Amino acid sequence: MVIIHLSGGFGNQLYSYAFGYAMARKREDILAIDTAIQDAPWFFRNPDILNLNIRYDKRITYPIKRTIVDRAFFNKIRYNNAVGWKTVRVKEGDNKGFLTEYYEAVKNAESIYLQGNWGSVKYFNNVMNDIRKMYTFKNPLSGEAKQIQNEILNTPNSVTLHYRRGDYVKLGACIKPDYFVRAIKHMSEQLANPVFYCFSEELDWVKKQFHELPYKIKYVEYVSDNKGIEDFRLLQSGHHQIISNSSYSWWAAFLNSHENKIVISPMGGIWDEEFCLREWTGMPFETIRS
Repeated sequence: MVIIHLSGGFGNQLYSYAFGYAMARKREDILAIDTAIQDAPWFFRNPDILNLNIRYDKRITYPIKRTIVDRAFFNKIRYNNAVGWKTVRVKEGDNKGFLTEYYEAVKNAESIYLQGNWGSVKYFNNVMNDIRKMYTFKNPLSGEAKQIQNEILNTPNSVTLHYRRGDYVKLGACIKPDYFVRAIKHMSEQLANPVFYCFSEELDWVKKQFHELPYKIKYVEYVSDNKGIEDFRLLQSGHHQIISNSSYSWWAAFLNSHENKIVISPMGGIWDEEFCLREWTGMPFETIRS
């Protein structure tokens, strides 16, 4: 059995599942997902990947509690009881790089537990078509979001732009506006009459940075009970995209099915060629230090 530890936000969950699915296919094995951390009542993330048409054979969950005794002792017992005491645990970065290398290290193990983000297309190259088919949504968009999607799809040169702020500001990972200004200018030179649809957790702040730009920019605002997922689907709908340095942005661009799309991506440092795909346009950037 191959067990995937799901953690982090939506984009990270997509990476983790993709590698786990690839490993299960290579081993001709059954696939399980561990959602215990998201199922904990105190955790702030949801298993949003379950909104997609993913395939798995088993869902594993068990109580994870926060007391000192639980963290030191009982959580470990619950984990081992749920995933199996003889299961081999594989952490990202265990001196292995590609799918084949990880497979060779654990091919004889009865069960393996994959823990990490696995944030690279190299980990699921062999199942890419399956991933694209499964990473489709079960439910329709809400009314207002559907109207916005129709507008984006029916605008010939729509460009969806994701400016990731929120927790990135405190982490020192938020990109300076200059990157987006240059990306918008580049798109305007490549496309006839582009319309930019801007998404961000802090749209008012973004509006102030872009207010003097001589381009048609629309700031996407609507009400939804599932806005994180619906924003993702709207980002994916653009004919072209400008993305941030986040897995959420990356997957929205990767799953964009428009032909001849232009994707502008941050490039540099840890956001190298594994983040900025060869067919995308990479742009250097600097981050805001809080």
